[in-house]
Amino acid sequence: MKSPKVAIIISTYNQKKLLEESLESLKKNTNYKDYRVYVVDDSGKGEIGKEIKKKFKWVDITINKENKGFSGANNIGIKRARTYYKPDYFLLLNDDVEILQKDWLKKMIEIGESDEKTGILGCKILYPNGSLQNLGGYVRGWKIELELNENKKDTFEVDHVMGACIFIKKEIIEKIGLLDEIYSPYLLEDTDYCLRAKEKGWKIVSVPYVKIIHKKGKSIDSLEDKKRLLVRFKNDIIFSKRHLKGYNKFFRIFIYLPLVAIFKKKKDTDNLKLSKFILRKKFLRNLGLWFISFFPKIYKNKLK
Repeated sequence: MKSPKVAIIISTYNQKKLLEESLESLKKNTNYKDYRVYVVDDSGKGEIGKEIKKKFKWVDITINKENKGFSGANNIGIKRARTYYKPDYFLLLNDDVEILQKDWLKKMIEIGESDEKTGILGCKILYPNGSLQNLGGYVRGWKIELELNENKKDTFEVDHVMGACIFIKKEIIEKIGLLDEIYSPYLLEDTDYCLRAKEKGWKIVSVPYVKIIHKKGKSIDSLEDKKRLLVRFKNDIIFSKRHLKGYNKFFRIFIYLPLVAIFKKKKDTDNLKLSKFILRKKFLRNLGLWFISFFPKIYKNKLK
């Protein structure tokens, strides 16, 4: 029986060092043989892609002439892999991920092959210090929640898994298509994709005994705070209109997001209690960004 083929798609924006570390850990800590790596240099300059091509001969490189964002760049990688490799699985991996277990890919495939209704898989994602980042999550009411129970041992179903490591069966792409580029440059495209798959009857499964390190947000943190907030508001409004209903949609768009403009959590890992928030210095400007996010022609100019 032939082993399923896996295309590992890595989109990179401006993190050459992290990408090299990621590729080195992938090569060193993967004992599964039937995979190919497709790197998409989305910096719009091509320098990273050229250097990676010299140093990592086993990696397929695509260089974008302009920045396409997470969805656009990964879609390019998926299309290339479908044309030249015809894989059974597509694994979207961030450029700041470190692989820890040699049998990680084999374990993910075993779960994927054990149930034909399992369409998308994720794993346990850790911060560099070893603490839990997330295990996927749920959409409950107006909230997009993360699963943070690090005591989970067996596989379990979730509503969405994180795009830092999202394992997709080819049948999903054949049925629902590619990532939606409306979410460009980044944020919530992974959650949207998982929910689209669930709506078609597929299971989204988290595999807690497969662990990777994600050096979270390095590319995003290189952007201006103003742009990050505008992207956050723009994509959250699109997502809420598409996937939430009634009161939950209204609350998230017109109550929760304005509060995000005014307040921020003291720490990323804090819960939503009022005592965990502090006032943003530029909350009036931020409310203006929230308002602009309803008008595509305006926010597209602001994102340039």
